[in-house]
This record gives sequence, structure tokens and C-alpha cells, in this order.
Amino acid sequence: MMVASGRASVFLLRATTRKVMKKISGYAPAWDHAVGIICVHEAGGKVTDWEGSSIDFAADQIARRTIFPSGGFLVTNHRLHNEILGLISSNSPVI
Repeated sequence: MMVASGRASVFLLRATTRKVMKKISGYAPAWDHAVGIICVHEAGGKVTDWEGSSIDFAADQIARRTIFPSGGFLVTNHRLHNEILGLISSNSPVI
């Protein structure tokens, strides 16, 4: 909610291993983040998976879509989104 309220420009959730994700919440299904994603979109922000693809909630109709192993969520103020994706894809030590 920090991005949606304007108090932060970027939020990263990086799921590095299934073990880490289980410690966080057992698993992290995409639907659990739907309300937050709507808030960010309504505030002018952007949400994608770690690779820059939009979050496909329809995939839950076939099988529960989890953010692991796709990497996680990237939430930004929209202006920074492509720049942050570039840092992620270049394996920058900043991320």
C-alpha cells in the first residue's frame, strides 16, 4: 500500500526459493494480492511479475498460480517500472 499511497516508488517481492516462500506464507498465490494490485493500478502504479509479464489471475481457474518460481511481484509508481525491470534482468548488484 506504500506505492498506492505515494509514500514509496517501488516494492519488490523476490521469491528466491520455495523454502523461503513456505516460511513466508506456505505459498503466495496471485489472488492473495488482487486487492493490493487494484489499489496500485487505481493510483496510477504498475504491477507485473518479476519478468515484466502482467499477473494472470485467470490461471487460477486451471491451477493455483503461485509467484514462485516466476520470481515474484514488482510494484512501482509506473515511471520507474521499465528501469527496475532492466536492473532485475541484468542481475544488477543493486537488486
